[in-house]
Amino acid sequence: MGFRYLTPEKLERAKQKHYESKLRSYKRHLNKQREKKSSYYKIRENLNLIRMSNRVGSQTNTLRWSKGETKQHILKKLEVCMELKELQHEFITEPIFKNGTRADILDLNEGTIYEILHTETEKKFKEKIKNYPKQFRIIKIKSSQ
Repeated sequence: MGFRYLTPEKLERAKQKHYESKLRSYKRHLNKQREKKSSYYKIRENLNLIRMSNRVGSQTNTLRWSKGETKQHILKKLEVCMELKELQHEFITEPIFKNGTRADILDLNEGTIYEILHTETEKKFKEKIKNYPKQFRIIKIKSSQ
């Protein structure tokens, strides 16, 4: 095996290929940055804060409630869910976060928790939201008595 000598033409071609490779890499980087700003990335990021068993696809955009909830509470939850559906937002009702806390509704697009107060006191509400993930904005909605 002997030494290979780079001719000026081959050196220019190698420089051009290197430049093209760097340009492709930079374009991929820009696309990833754009993707991070998209709603898909926000939704994925918000879903990662929810328990695995509670974030599968069948859980999104469906109304769920527990036996202990009052009729007024469920109707108010339905009203909020319908508004989110009109806005074409993805949401989860009764999401359970990784730390075990549970919210009424989580808007995945905006990262907003909607807490519906019907029989809860302000003190109980403030205690409850202390354990929610800090990334979420919390909006309390009072249900009619």
